[in-house]
Amino acid sequence: MHFGIFMEFGLRDGGSEAEAFREGLDLVDAAEAWGLDSAWLSEFHFSPDRSVLSSPIVV
Repeated sequence: MHFGIFMEFGLRDGGSEAEAFREGLDLVDAAEAWGLDSAWLSEFHFSPDRSVLSSPIVV
């Protein structure tokens, strides 16, 4: 059985897009260290209140 993590790159109140990316990538690194097999990233266009990631390919 394989386990992964699903995540959105959401903004914290007063946070920046750079912080959202850094926190998200840190979480992916932690998930790998915990032994998870995959990371699934959401993709939202023109929805900064939901996620700042418009294309997972750039990550």
